[in-house]
Amino acid sequence: MAESKKTIFICSMCGFESPKWNGKCPGCGEWNTMEEEVREAKPAKRASVRDDYNESNPVKLDEIKVTDSHRMITGLSELDRVFGGGIVKGSVSLIGGDPGIGKSTILLQLCQCLSDNKILYISGEESLSQLKLRAKRLNVHSDNLKLLTQTEISKIMSVIEKETPEIVIIDSIQTTYSSEISSIPGSISQLKECALRLTDFAKSKEITMLFVGHINKEGSIAGPKVLEHMVDV
Repeated sequence: MAESKKTIFICSMCGFESPKWNGKCPGCGEWNTMEEEVREAKPAKRASVRDDYNESNPVKLDEIKVTDSHRMITGLSELDRVFGGGIVKGSVSLIGGDPGIGKSTILLQLCQCLSDNKILYISGEESLSQLKLRAKRLNVHSDNLKLLTQTEISKIMSVIEKETPEIVIIDSIQTTYSSEISSIPGSISQLKECALRLTDFAKSKEITMLFVGHINKEGSIAGPKVLEHMVDV
C-alpha cells in the first residue's frame, strides 16, 4: 500500500509546522506566513552530519588554533569590504539578488580571483556548456576549478567528499532537493534540509561554501527566514 500523504502548513519566517492553517503563526507571531505543503509519511529522523565527526567533546579556548591566513582576499575591493576584509575560510555565505542581476557572474569571477584554491562550482540551473560560455566571456580559466550540474543533495555531498574542495559554490540553494523528502525543490522543508546538511558538512570539514539565493516578489530571500540564520553572512 502506498504511503499516505498529509498536508501541513509551514511558517516561511520561522519554519513552525502546523497540521492546520493559521492566520497568525503560533511560533513567531507573524501574520499570513503559513504556507501549505504536501508530504508523505515522515522518514526516520536523520542524525546531524556533525554527529559523525566527534564534535561533541568541548575544547578549551586556549587550545583552539587560529592561523593568520583565516581570510581569503578576493581582490574585488567591494566584495572584500562586504565580507569584512575577505571571505572567512570555512564560512557559509548566502548571496541573494534579483534574477539576472549577476550573482552567477560575480561568483565565476570569484573563482578566477581565488584560483589558487580547489573550487567546486555546482549548478542546478545551467548546463556545463552554458557555464563554459560564461567563463569564456569572463576570461575565467583555472585548473583548480571543477564544474558539476547536480541538484540531489546526497549526490552533491558524495561528490564534495570525493573531490575535497576548499571552496564550494551552490547555484542555487533553491534548486537542491533531498529524495528522502516528498515535497518539491524550493519548498520550505527541502530548503531547510539541504541547507542544514551542507552547512553542517562545511563546518565539520572547514570548507568555504557560498549559496546563491533567489529573491521573491516581496524582495526577500525565497524560502524560510531560518535559511538566513543558518549561514554566517
